[in-house]
Amino acid sequence: MKQQNPVFSQIEVGTTHYEDVDSATYKGITLKTGFLLLVTILVAALVVAFLPTILNNNPTGLYVALVVSSFVGLFAVMFGRLSTKRAKYAGVIYAACQGLFLGTITALCDAMAPGVATIAIFSTLIIFATMLILYASGIIRNGSFFRKLAYGLSFSVIGVLIFAMLYQLIAGPIQSWGLLIGLEAFLLIYGAVTLIFNFDEATYVVQSGCTKDAEWSVSLGLVVSILYIYVEALRLAAIIAAYSSDN
Repeated sequence: MKQQNPVFSQIEVGTTHYEDVDSATYKGITLKTGFLLLVTILVAALVVAFLPTILNNNPTGLYVALVVSSFVGLFAVMFGRLSTKRAKYAGVIYAACQGLFLGTITALCDAMAPGVATIAIFSTLIIFATMLILYASGIIRNGSFFRKLAYGLSFSVIGVLIFAMLYQLIAGPIQSWGLLIGLEAFLLIYGAVTLIFNFDEATYVVQSGCTKDAEWSVSLGLVVSILYIYVEALRLAAIIAAYSSDN
């Protein structure tokens, strides 16, 4: 079956026969994804442990580190997704940068609204498991209709973000709890949809006999989607918690 996703054009497919040990496997993708998530969690845990000390001694340094790590993480994803040879190193760099960012916002959000981090973690796990089951069972497939729907959502997300930015520039911070919750829920749904592309990519590299390096590229894509979902789930949980305390 011909693949239409442009991401697949960056995946190197073996042109000669490979033994199973040299070809991409679902197990390899799973292990590499778990490894990158573990790097993120470990860095985030260190940040959470030392955040009070950092904020007391050098808050400016933390802000600078967050800005720098955001740009480094973005470029790491770009380089890692463009070449399977660089995906391994780019993935580790991205995971470490995200660990710094996620550890900081998780600690701050949980300090303001205890329990939101736990809610976000379980929400992310539930969304991932649900989308994986829907994909594996064939209920959702990356067909032409789904791609059109996903691309439509992508443009809608851009429109929503532009609207939110312009609204805040003109009218100030959004005060409507319903609008805030609706926006975050929409962004969270978009994150769930992106997982289907990740699952489809994993299927493609395994069935096409791609090299082991391709596993890192797929894992990097999966981690990007999973962490995006976590961030949106955390934001949504924090907004709902703020709304509940305000009423």
